[in-house]
Amino acid sequence: MKNSKKSIKELKKILFLDIDGVLTSTPKYIPNTSPILTLKSIKAISEAQESGFTTVFITARSVRELRLKNGFEDTLKKNNLLKKSLIYGSLGLDQATYTNEFKIKNGSIVYKNGSAVLVKKPSMKRETFANLDQFLLYKMLLGREIKQQLKYAGFDIKKANYEEIINDARIGFELKKNDSRIRKKLVERSQKICDEQFETFKKTKKFGSPVKLVAFDIETGISINPIILGKHFGVLRALNELGVKPNEKIIAYAMGDSNSDAKMSIRKDIKFIKIKNNKHFLEEVEKIIKK
Repeated sequence: MKNSKKSIKELKKILFLDIDGVLTSTPKYIPNTSPILTLKSIKAISEAQESGFTTVFITARSVRELRLKNGFEDTLKKNNLLKKSLIYGSLGLDQATYTNEFKIKNGSIVYKNGSAVLVKKPSMKRETFANLDQFLLYKMLLGREIKQQLKYAGFDIKKANYEEIINDARIGFELKKNDSRIRKKLVERSQKICDEQFETFKKTKKFGSPVKLVAFDIETGISINPIILGKHFGVLRALNELGVKPNEKIIAYAMGDSNSDAKMSIRKDIKFIKIKNNKHFLEEVEKIIKK
């Protein structure tokens, strides 16, 4: 009888990676730009893939930012790292992927040897979860109410740049004059407002089932997200994409620079490592490859 257990060499190996503050030289988030990987990060990712790891990148950034010219995705492509990678933006909500489309020339499908020619084009695959569509419906009303209350409380705020993405599942505000101490108070006040609104909606059910929200400091301002949404959502999608079964053993590590990133460790065999900076990331990857 054959042994059905897989050897260590046969197990799927996966690296789940946050981007800003891990693969970049700074954790600072600059809206409408693409994160710039350090040269040493590119080398480390390449070495990890050569040792059998699939790299899964999960970020709060939008797919649009990751796909800017000469940006994150272009960097992976130019260094032959894209084929063994998965990319999830908007905290795992959106997958940066490619789809086959007919090649069109002068308004007609191009044929070669009797068959239509297909070309791969960038696309985005969006997943949803319970109450997200509901949240998007009244997001505009929530955002307006939160903004009014914050302004009434004396905060000098403006709409966050990334909010131009209409279907994004976040509400965001930036301070007109950025200050870490004021941002901390802004997060606290925003969370209080969100909690009060949740209780109100729960009693009235004015917009259907309410969605619990949580406020985060994002360096340039604050982000308010559905609590169910997080980088762990991207991990779940990646495991499904890679065909990993619930009881299948894997070798996996998750790395991020914030405490909330620990949610990526949704299975016992996914070890979370909190990263201090890019240098620390390089050290940890080197240890993993040597194991």
